[in-house]
Amino acid sequence: MSTASLPDFEHTLALAKGNLEAPDLAECHGVVCGLLCRQADAGFDLYIRCLETLGLVVDTGTALGLSLEELLNTTRAQLADEEMGLCLWLPDDDEMLEERTMALSQWCGGFLAGLGSGADGKVNILSEESREALSDLQEISSADVTDSSQSEEDEIAFAEIVEYIRIVILMVREELRHPDEQDVIH
Repeated sequence: MSTASLPDFEHTLALAKGNLEAPDLAECHGVVCGLLCRQADAGFDLYIRCLETLGLVVDTGTALGLSLEELLNTTRAQLADEEMGLCLWLPDDDEMLEERTMALSQWCGGFLAGLGSGADGKVNILSEESREALSDLQEISSADVTDSSQSEEDEIAFAEIVEYIRIVILMVREELRHPDEQDVIH
């Protein structure tokens, strides 16, 4: 996995001082992942404008702003990691599955919003497989979380969905990125 670690989720949630709930904070990461898949060199100002447009962040304040900037930079490093070290920024595993599922749902919505935030039509060049995977993310983003049961099977299913989403993000990123100068093209 990547050596770049995302900021501590719970600490960043505390920095939000009640202005963001855990699912909203997860959505912030989804937005930055989508934005960076679409535009790898996206800066902090663009990221914050996206969050403001979505109504997620109105005034970051200094501490939350620094944590979100760290989130942007670390996510950029994780997406560029050759060992595919991308991690989804979600509440800790000791939180209720229902809360983590809500956060995952909003994460997917954030990703789709970040990916589609530009008017450059880049997503139209995606393969059929990627478009189908994005449709899956759309389904997950509209998931109705009403079942509060928490079994080992549910935990396994959740982990498998998280891994699927992680792979989808890396696949979309790969299709949208431009080859680097050191990439070998045959």
